[in-house]
Amino acid sequence: MSDSIISSLTHAISNTYIYMGIIVTIGGILGGIINIIIFLSLRTYRQSSSASYLTVVSIINIGQLLTGLLSRVLINAVGVDWTQTSLAYCKLRNYIFQMCAIVSPMCMCLATIDQFLSTSAHPRWQRWSNTKIAYCLSGIMISFWSIYGIPYLLYYNIVVSSNGGTPSCTITNAIFSKYYNDFHVPVLMCIIPLTIMIIFGLLAYRNVKQISHRTVVPLVRHRHEVQLTIMVLAQTVFNIFATTPCFIVLTFASFTTLTQDPVIAIQVRFAIAITTCIYYLYYAIPFYIYICVSDRFRKQLHYVLFGIHLKRWRTLTQNEVLPMNEIPRISVEIIPST
Repeated sequence: MSDSIISSLTHAISNTYIYMGIIVTIGGILGGIINIIIFLSLRTYRQSSSASYLTVVSIINIGQLLTGLLSRVLINAVGVDWTQTSLAYCKLRNYIFQMCAIVSPMCMCLATIDQFLSTSAHPRWQRWSNTKIAYCLSGIMISFWSIYGIPYLLYYNIVVSSNGGTPSCTITNAIFSKYYNDFHVPVLMCIIPLTIMIIFGLLAYRNVKQISHRTVVPLVRHRHEVQLTIMVLAQTVFNIFATTPCFIVLTFASFTTLTQDPVIAIQVRFAIAITTCIYYLYYAIPFYIYICVSDRFRKQLHYVLFGIHLKRWRTLTQNEVLPMNEIPRISVEIIPST
């Protein structure tokens, strides 16, 4: 009986990663690319520091989907786990995964803080909200967490169990493994970023509600700040529901001794598979959240795709070299000799 349960759940785990993973990966990469196009095409976003952070987040999210989820899809679809056969891939995949997994939420924290600063009634706080500071802080953030992730390159190794079982790519340093399970996953990746996003998101929303009472604030800026605040706040709310289940299951799996039972262990793996795919929605869903919560963003999407890029493409095709039969003929008058 237990063998049939294990076999069924193993098959279900593989299908979960393949089918849910393909949908999330394709939808997320497409949405991320469109986000980048919109944020870089409109001057309104190019001059917005919050949008600068969202641009960086979109790029990091695409990298996370490619290195994290897509590799899981391919591993389960092909049936070959390259992390078990290639030490370089084992180390590099986990390094990039961990870097993207921490940089993306931290940049979202900066976006919510920046939105709070830009909507503040105090000019001294507003001065800290500009694109130069945004790109500078994003660069510092990426550099810091890239250095922070060096232990993943050192301590991830391919380990073969003593009974000659399947090799696995895992952390081989006991101290770093405890730090990863006890602090990095629950605190750095979950509690701290979600707390910052919730606090500053709510503060920014409060500021936006008060902007309408400030007569000195232009209407265009008011609409722009309201739009960005709603986008960031909606993404923050979704992030809570997308990331929390996965961290709860991973924390349970790392602390409990129940996983020594094969049936319970495969059930936990199945729960991890489902919550992992839900977790990756954090990286895949931002574009679709913006579409749902912002009518202005939908209009900007239509304008960017059809009013700018489609029009530019049509102009380029019309400016191609004309065929020979469409080239105007030039008549040459021969002057008779005298």
